[in-house]
Amino acid sequence: MKKILFYSLLIFAVSIGSAHAQQKLDRFENTIKEFEQEDRQNGHDPEAILFSGSSSIRKWNTLTVDMSPIPVINRGFGGSTIPEVLHYADRIILPHHPKIIVFYCGENDLSNDETKSAQALKSFKLFDEYMKQNLPDTKVFFLAIKPSVSRWKYWDKFSDANKKLAKFMEKKDNYYYVDTATPMLDDNGVVLQDIFVADNLHMNPKGYAIWTEVLKPILEEHYK
Repeated sequence: MKKILFYSLLIFAVSIGSAHAQQKLDRFENTIKEFEQEDRQNGHDPEAILFSGSSSIRKWNTLTVDMSPIPVINRGFGGSTIPEVLHYADRIILPHHPKIIVFYCGENDLSNDETKSAQALKSFKLFDEYMKQNLPDTKVFFLAIKPSVSRWKYWDKFSDANKKLAKFMEKKDNYYYVDTATPMLDDNGVVLQDIFVADNLHMNPKGYAIWTEVLKPILEEHYK
């Protein structure tokens, strides 16, 4: 009954105020099958920190080196939204029973003119429900929704969503809001220009170096 209720709420979350509402939740099925094949071949390492979320995680090609010697597994996919990560959580998160999850998602949920900043929090609360039901002792480190050149017009909305998410996580014992966004801004509060690849959306090595500098010391402290 709890499972049915959860997925009913998940479908409802996708159906309200989202540019992705008309897209099927299973549009990344082929990628998820590839993850499952990797798991069959490599098994599961419960000591590894699991990174999940959208393309900013997927494209973190230096993740293993950047987080070394901490073992990591990358389960970022496509331009996913929080409801889409939840849709696949039973297949890409739960089997690993991770003690720590690093989560980056919400940017694609808000990158349109229809959604409000509160939508990211509404969707993340569903993620919270999933974690309470399935992985109640797992620590979750949420990376702030990032600014970018190509989506700069949405930065005020992203920033407001970050504030809402941070406030929500303050009340949670095992949730941690990680501000990887502020270091991506210059002294005038404008996004840095030289930390992105040609699409001005996804980060280049300089961008990921910023994330690593902020995130790794935090993970090292908790991983011990």
